[in-house]
Amino acid sequence: MPPKLVDICICSCQRPQLLEVALDSLARMQVPPGVRVEVTVVDNDPAGSAEQAVGKLAADFPLPLHYVCESRRGIPCARNRGIAEALAKNADYLVFIDDDEWVERNWLVRLYGYAVELGGDAVVSGYVIADLPENTAPVMAEFFQRKRRVTGERLDYCATNNVIIPIAAVRDLGLRFDESRPFAGGEDTLFFTEVVASGIEVVNCVEALVHETILPSRISTRWQARRKYSVGTTQAMQKMACGRSRPRVFVSGFGQLLISLIKSSLFLLVGRKDDSYRNWLKVCRSAGITTGSFGAQFDFYKIIDK
Repeated sequence: MPPKLVDICICSCQRPQLLEVALDSLARMQVPPGVRVEVTVVDNDPAGSAEQAVGKLAADFPLPLHYVCESRRGIPCARNRGIAEALAKNADYLVFIDDDEWVERNWLVRLYGYAVELGGDAVVSGYVIADLPENTAPVMAEFFQRKRRVTGERLDYCATNNVIIPIAAVRDLGLRFDESRPFAGGEDTLFFTEVVASGIEVVNCVEALVHETILPSRISTRWQARRKYSVGTTQAMQKMACGRSRPRVFVSGFGQLLISLIKSSLFLLVGRKDDSYRNWLKVCRSAGITTGSFGAQFDFYKIIDK
């Protein structure tokens, strides 16, 4: 029996300096025994800003390293191109990480090993550690802290920043990322919600670790508020995709908005600024849920953080 092929896809968004860090970590990682691993960089810049970075590393890279350019801007388009490339290679698994991440040495051994342990039919989502700029305020740092789950926990959805997908999920079921909102974000939430609805489990694995480099531009009230609003619009769509009615989603979001707005104001009045800020972000997310229940879109990712 030929060895299983794992295709690791990185979608690059005009950040070649971060991409080089990601590729360097892949070059140093351990490869699971008896597995073929290839790396595909999907450049989502029509000008091909990632081509030079990939070309510089390709000759000495320890794994087959491929470069393709997806000229249609928008991360869903790039991710669907990654799916197409994996299918063309007859890969058994497709792995996604982001271009602003780097992987720990045993990351793929853990991620792939757990997928095999589960029988090879489940999506496995790893854990992402945020590497923050120095002197980041604790209340700002909280925004990037992901919920610590346990290995084996079944999820309703996951993200594409550290995930391994059995190719059958995209080949046999025809699942793709929604390209109708190319800059809105959240297409991975909706994609994996559909994966779960199709009968495929999404399972957590906390031992498969990657690190995300948090850029200084994200340590701001404006960025975090905009991001929370964008998350809210996606949550509205996800809730409706799972069967909740539009009026129910609207009422729930609007109620949360009012409660959080009152709390934020009261905390500010008594001088508890951090608690006021936490509730303000809840206001922004709830505003996204409220407007998202009527189909509002927000092109959060049209401007790329560098």
